[in-house]
Amino acid sequence: MKLYTIACEAVTRECMHAAAHSPHVVELSFLPFGLHNTPDELRAAIQQRIDEASGGKYDYILLGYGLCSRGTAALVAGDTPVVIPRAHDCITLFLGSAERYSREFREHPGTYYYSPGWIERKEGDVEQGGMGIIQERLAEERLIEYTEKYGEENARFLIEQERQWLRNYTRAAFINMSLGDIPCYREFTRQVADTQGWEYKEIAGDLSLFNKLFYGDWDNNEFLIVKPGQRTYEDINLSIITAE
Repeated sequence: MKLYTIACEAVTRECMHAAAHSPHVVELSFLPFGLHNTPDELRAAIQQRIDEASGGKYDYILLGYGLCSRGTAALVAGDTPVVIPRAHDCITLFLGSAERYSREFREHPGTYYYSPGWIERKEGDVEQGGMGIIQERLAEERLIEYTEKYGEENARFLIEQERQWLRNYTRAAFINMSLGDIPCYREFTRQVADTQGWEYKEIAGDLSLFNKLFYGDWDNNEFLIVKPGQRTYEDINLSIITAE
């Protein structure tokens, strides 16, 4: 197969590693890390790349993104199917599965994760998982959406919970992907932990989802295949993202 990849530069090393071992012909393109702070601009940039890659030049278009603050919601596949991981953000990709992501979140909800790309490509105040700056910018929009779905009282509670989560960071975790300058990444994360008064933790990364994405091993539980003409939507259930 001939595959075209659109990915965040925060996953550059992992994508290149997986592409190098893939049996398929892979073309890579990366978008700036800072687009996470402006989901609408991220969506527009990805859509432009999807449109440019359409026209029968590739068998599939791969996205090296998760839902990413809904930056990948409302994308439309042209005449080429689009494959996207069922993940809230790239932390799921670094950890290897949505199940492990959920377990880490439950057991250590106040953790800020650092990967090689997050450290190398940092620019300004880029937040993870839709929190922080992104969440504040989307607060009013979220309030309207949640009010329509759950009522105003429940909506305000959900917004406050999202903000409270950010205020309770207690741990900096370096995800060791066994790629790049590991001592440098480790030291950077330790310094962040020391500066913030957080616990430092190193956890093993897992390239499984990256490998599956580039090898074409797209199980429906882990990947969404968006057929030509379909549009992506956020799914508040376990599938995270869907298409119609």
